[in-house]
Amino acid sequence: MNSNLFEVPQRQSEIGILLIFLTRIFNLLKGFWAIIVYLLFTGPSVATLVYIVLGLGVISVLVLIYSFVYYRRFLFHIDYKNQEFVLQEGVFNTEDIAIPFDKIQQVYIKRSILQRILNVNSFVIETAGSKKEEINIKAISNEKANQLLAILIKVKDKYSEKTTNSEITGTTSENQFWTHELSFLTLLKIGISTNYLRGLALIAAFFTTIYNEVRTVSEEHSDTIQKYLDALPGPMESVSIFMFIAVIVLFLSVLITVAEVFIKYFNLKLTQTKDSLELEMGLKTNTKVSLQPRRVQLLQVITNPVQRWLNLYEVRISLANSENELQKSKIKIPGLDQATVSKVNSFLYTEQSSSFWETFSPDKILLVRRLIIALVPALASYFIVFFVDAISFTTWLLLAGLYAVIAVIWQILMFRSLKLIISEDFVFRKYGVWSKTEERFEIYKVQSISVFQPLWYEKKNLVNIIFHTAGGDISFRSVNKNILPYINYMFYKIESNSRSWM
Repeated sequence: MNSNLFEVPQRQSEIGILLIFLTRIFNLLKGFWAIIVYLLFTGPSVATLVYIVLGLGVISVLVLIYSFVYYRRFLFHIDYKNQEFVLQEGVFNTEDIAIPFDKIQQVYIKRSILQRILNVNSFVIETAGSKKEEINIKAISNEKANQLLAILIKVKDKYSEKTTNSEITGTTSENQFWTHELSFLTLLKIGISTNYLRGLALIAAFFTTIYNEVRTVSEEHSDTIQKYLDALPGPMESVSIFMFIAVIVLFLSVLITVAEVFIKYFNLKLTQTKDSLELEMGLKTNTKVSLQPRRVQLLQVITNPVQRWLNLYEVRISLANSENELQKSKIKIPGLDQATVSKVNSFLYTEQSSSFWETFSPDKILLVRRLIIALVPALASYFIVFFVDAISFTTWLLLAGLYAVIAVIWQILMFRSLKLIISEDFVFRKYGVWSKTEERFEIYKVQSISVFQPLWYEKKNLVNIIFHTAGGDISFRSVNKNILPYINYMFYKIESNSRSWM
């Protein structure tokens, strides 16, 4: 690859004019949707339709002119001398953006359905601490997007290490060590075995709305509804109908989750190259991102008993970003088998050996606190039932007792799953009852550590720990003070380490 590529200011693909035009027209129509719906239902006169068509024609011409001017004034290039990526844009006011190579946090490619039809890509550049995309080139050809991605991935590291242009050679397609792709069957397994409570919530919201409407109608037609209820079948038939409805609702929730999984992770492909992990996925919006080990702040591996039986694991990778955008900076990679998870782990963390492993568990006072909090809703419901008189005391007792048993068992299992492990170079946190989660981060990437002791912890020699990283905070509560020497060791490792990760 020519190291001086993109040195001369250049424009997007010419098809970008059409993309800008269609995007602006869509945004305008979306803003006037209420008027459009009103006109469809009222049936405007011929004269009104003529004025509407003329108005739309004038607006379309103006938007087309705007799109052409915006396209002509949108220029980008790489300034190798000043070590910056430079963008110039604007129609009425010109905006110049220059991002130093060492400030670039993430670069990736994404494609919407419209962009795939037009055969162009969006090229996105983000910086650490930014609350939005710093640069988004929305109409760049596939060839140029991959070239620009390869160059910026290399220069943002090599220039920050004071290297020269002559070192910027090769492409990300070279030195592919392994590739993992999600098949149709794997996507189906993920959809069936993943958390489909969201689907149940959507269905519950739908039926709640219907129920509220039925209640309004029932007040006006109570006699008719009562006759219908009297004609309903006996208890056994009612149970059968209820079971049938429950099965249908469960099927719909699974179907919604499967559809969501296919839209998000369709054609997922994970490839390890010499310097990075290349991830591409998505049906509605296809995204291609490059992950480098030193940019990774936090690694999570999540699974549940069903997925473990199917040999499916989900990896979540947190990158450095602003505090308000931590959720956005988490990259989810589902459907990995255990062997691939080990490969990802080995690539991101080359230093796996350690001279010591120390495991810490929380004190039982945390369990007591959580049990009290978990039982508060049951106690509060008693007073609600007492004053509102919605259900009988026996029914409330059965429901509250069932809730209490489930809550107590759940909190005990959750308490037992909590583990904090400190090694020579890493910190691990494990937790989860149904979904088991293991988090890990490198000690030298920790920004700060908070240690605080509430008044009621003093006699038991307990403290709360919070590890602050650029990928989010990791807390561990009610741990014995014998952890403090290890915290001091971590401070030493952070201060004495000279490796760069930003």
